[in-house]
Order: sequence, then structure tokens, then C-alpha cells
Amino acid sequence: MSESALQAHVSRQAVLTRAMTGRERKVDSLRHAIDSLLELILRIGDLIVSGIITIELWLRGQLDQFGLPPMIQTAILAVLAILLVVGSLRLFGGLIRIAVILVLMLIAIHILLPLVRP
Repeated sequence: MSESALQAHVSRQAVLTRAMTGRERKVDSLRHAIDSLLELILRIGDLIVSGIITIELWLRGQLDQFGLPPMIQTAILAVLAILLVVGSLRLFGGLIRIAVILVLMLIAIHILLPLVRP
């Protein structure tokens, strides 16, 4: 290889390296934006779940004051959980519907665990 051809090759490599670095920055910044958005969605989900659990505990306390046995309390809360799932089916659409239903199903399982445990 001649001297000028070698310099042209090195120059092209430098340009390609700079172009790749720019693309990598764009990819890293896009990845950071996606990670931030997912973190926000997780935080909102945590907030919603903690709110639902707070309501569940409050309702259990109210039903306990009425003197209802735990089995009936759980049945009433299970019916409310089913109504919440049906309401979310009507309210949300697309992929968020699946996420909401999964979270609500986990909460329903949490409600029904006292029935399963001996």
C-alpha cells in the first residue's frame, strides 16, 4: 500500500469510528429513555398496587367491625376484585390491558390466599 492510500484508509476509519460513536450515543440515549419510561411505569404500578392493598385492608377492617367471618370477607373482596378486572377490561385497551389484568389477577390471588392456606 502506498503512503497516500494508507492515509486515506486511516482517514476513512476515523470517520467511521466517529459515525459509530454518534450512533452509539443515540442508541444509549434511546436506551436510557426507554429505561426511564419503564421505571416510571413500574413506579406508577407500585403506587396503584399499594393503593388497592390499602383499600383492601381498610375494607377488611370495616367488614370485621360488622362481625363478618373472614371467609365471607374474602368472598366479598373476591367479587370486588372480579368487578375491578371486568371494569379494567372495558376501560383499558391494548398491551396496557394485559398488564393491568395481570396485576389485578395477582391482587386477586393475594386476596384468595387466606382461603387456600389451612
